[in-house]
Amino acid sequence: MEKPILFEKPRGVRDVLPPLAARKREIEKKIATVFRNWGYEEIVTPTFEYADTFLNGAFRDDEDNLFKFIESSGRTVVLRPDMTAPIARVVSSLMKERPLPIRLSYNASIFRQQGPVAGRDAEFTQAGVELMGDPSPDADAGVIALAATALEAAGVRGFRIAVGQVQFLQALFAEHVAEASVRERLSAALADKDFVSYERLLQQEVAAEASRDVLLRVPRLRGGIDVLEEAAQLSSSAQAQEALENLRTIWQILVLYNVEEYAQLDLGLLLSRHYYTGAIFEGYAPNVGFPVCSGGRYDDLLGKFGRPMPATGFMIGIERVLEVLEKTFPKDPKERFLILYEEADRYPVIGFATFLRSKRFIITAQRVHDVEEAMRTVTPEHVTLIPFKGGRLLESNKLLQAMYTDFCHMFSQ
Repeated sequence: MEKPILFEKPRGVRDVLPPLAARKREIEKKIATVFRNWGYEEIVTPTFEYADTFLNGAFRDDEDNLFKFIESSGRTVVLRPDMTAPIARVVSSLMKERPLPIRLSYNASIFRQQGPVAGRDAEFTQAGVELMGDPSPDADAGVIALAATALEAAGVRGFRIAVGQVQFLQALFAEHVAEASVRERLSAALADKDFVSYERLLQQEVAAEASRDVLLRVPRLRGGIDVLEEAAQLSSSAQAQEALENLRTIWQILVLYNVEEYAQLDLGLLLSRHYYTGAIFEGYAPNVGFPVCSGGRYDDLLGKFGRPMPATGFMIGIERVLEVLEKTFPKDPKERFLILYEEADRYPVIGFATFLRSKRFIITAQRVHDVEEAMRTVTPEHVTLIPFKGGRLLESNKLLQAMYTDFCHMFSQ
């Protein structure tokens, strides 16, 4: 006897089963509604693009993470690992005549090759926005406030958004670390949140004790606006002071948006993407060890596509938000009903099910051979069974009984 063929999924992808798939769609819809209410227009770009689009700045150091294949012309194409670069391509070509600023939003599948690291998928969904053509701190604060509003609308509670400044760290490193390769390794350690490696590098590579002391304080510079005063004492460079003043203004605008309760300044924050040039941020939720959103200013990327302009934006990881919500509210609060009926009751049951759906109930009607037997054997998850037999609703739920009475009255008048 031949063994049955086992069809396995590639590593890093997963099926989303009911009712989780429905909850994922609900989250996407809530976030999209917030983006639309803030004036962002949705854009859809191809699932795969020429590799040049991403190796032109956004993923130049992460080529191994790309899913690549060769099209018939011989050119290399990749499944999109990011949405910022494709949108930059569109804004610099198809939308090059559109006046600035441009506000765009998206909800799209992202694909990245992953190593054998637990908890990372090769395919995942991101919802985000890009604000292009606005260099002001108002734009930076606006996207942070939008991220907080979107997370709140999705149902995430108790989250915090860490806000940092790339220019501040670059100024400190330039001031205290002579070799560019060491500066890159220190930046990589901070981006990975690997503070042990960061401190070890400082001890091994930075000879001056005063410089080590300054840089060792960086990861601990976290808190409210008061932390800017402490940070200002660490450097006299104009670049560092300007970066701190930029954060001060952003914080003051966040207060106007009434979202400062979600924010925390983190002057040791760096992100893994290399294109960020100014204020950056990353959002965390309780009981999960990964960020649920991230973003920031990237003023140099659009120039690589031929239309230089300042820009900022962020993305929310939909599956990560879903995981947060499942840990917070593991039970689906929306009740579902399954009406079991026999052939003789087909007419009233189909009419009653249609009536309930018009009242926004989630209803399925299932014909069975014997209702009593089906009540003993049918055991679906997250579904309340409603037996219907002999023209009667055999259900004690008062709300359903009242709805059935209303339904019957509609046809008796």
